[in-house]
Amino acid sequence: MTFDLMEAARRIIAIDSRSERSSRPVIDLLVPLCRSAGLETSEQVEVRDGVSQFNLVASRGRLTEDSLLLATHVDTVPPGEHALWTETGGDPFALAERDGYLYGLGVADVKLDLLCKLAALHRLRTQPLGRGVALAATYGEETGRFGARLLVRSLRPLPGTVLVGEPSELRPVGGHKGYVEFRVTASTDRPAPAPDLALWRVSFRGVSAHSSQTDKGVSANSSCLDALSRLTKDPRVAVVSVRGGDVVNKVPALCDAVVAAPFPPEFPRAAVCAEPQADATRWTPGLVRLLLDLHQATGELRRELARHPAGEYDPPYSTANNGITDLHASRLRYVVDVRRTPGEGPRRALDAYQHELENLARAHPDLTIRVERALDAPPHTPRKGSPLLATVEAVLSERGRPKEREYKSGTTETPVYQEAGMDALVLGPGTAAANIHRPNERIALSQLFEAVELYAGIITRLCG
Repeated sequence: MTFDLMEAARRIIAIDSRSERSSRPVIDLLVPLCRSAGLETSEQVEVRDGVSQFNLVASRGRLTEDSLLLATHVDTVPPGEHALWTETGGDPFALAERDGYLYGLGVADVKLDLLCKLAALHRLRTQPLGRGVALAATYGEETGRFGARLLVRSLRPLPGTVLVGEPSELRPVGGHKGYVEFRVTASTDRPAPAPDLALWRVSFRGVSAHSSQTDKGVSANSSCLDALSRLTKDPRVAVVSVRGGDVVNKVPALCDAVVAAPFPPEFPRAAVCAEPQADATRWTPGLVRLLLDLHQATGELRRELARHPAGEYDPPYSTANNGITDLHASRLRYVVDVRRTPGEGPRRALDAYQHELENLARAHPDLTIRVERALDAPPHTPRKGSPLLATVEAVLSERGRPKEREYKSGTTETPVYQEAGMDALVLGPGTAAANIHRPNERIALSQLFEAVELYAGIITRLCG
């Protein structure tokens, strides 16, 4: 029996596995494929935000601390506007092949990496192995590495070595940035009637990108809040609502604001139209002031982070992305994710930013405000003298592939595994920069087939 990589790719991309949906459909697809490769399957389950989520562990041989774990997450970010997926005919879940590339949501980040690992295990199914090996499909990486956390809590014994799949053009990752989210929520039980003026909807368009590469996108949220900061200097103008972004870790491509004004506001690169007058439009001036103060504080954070360069990364500094802005009537939600480079400077900048957010909360005693620092993960570097890294570099040399390390601006599940004591390394086919978390995500077919060969070589060396 052969493993049909292309057919499996078509089927797994067709599943909408954005993080907030249950991973059950992906697991149901993978279980028979794993069993056909001679792997024994088991599942781990937990309920998150009211949704049952699953990890799949497919193993061969007895797992011990000397075993190898091949880990890949199966969730994706939301696709955004379907119409922007021009290479797939407007359907991000329809795998398309063109000029040596595959297109679709999750082809590079990172569903097809899992299939490459499974194809390698299928190829080795009749070859004797001296050590156990396991394949793990995890949920919730994009929203907090929750599946990886469940895995290290539940899998016993825990293998001592883990190869984590993320797009790196099949180069070993020498390090990646840390991650942290700052979440501000605010509310009041006394919204006021909006001024009795004409309402206008102002729509800003940006360019989506992975939030670790803010320089590759254009933030619609930032454009909108910059404009509103200028507009509200006119006392006749009131901001009624703002809504932008669909997920925290993506540069937002759309942001809409509704303003009350005696004139149609004018902005470059923004669409303005009359908004139907609601009978009971409500607003909270204090929430608007807080939102604009938060935006200013985030701008100051970006400027401070840029003062601490790290040349091996792209971009060569820490980044801050306001992925979610949601203001309406009596409630505000504002979320920023930061990808920080190693060093004390960026760490101190984040502490100062948190302090400023808490000061802003105290400056608005009329509002109920919560400031949360969440999902804090440090920057990652491979273990010094890592046997896994040495093995990967040896296999790359055998196959004539470059060993130069990649430094990722994104964040992966790897710190979760490393904190559990595992020798962890990131490697995978595909390109991250200006590719993932945006329409027309793609991967070279040639890298997928090279990945299968590479993974087979790594498994043979470590487990054979």
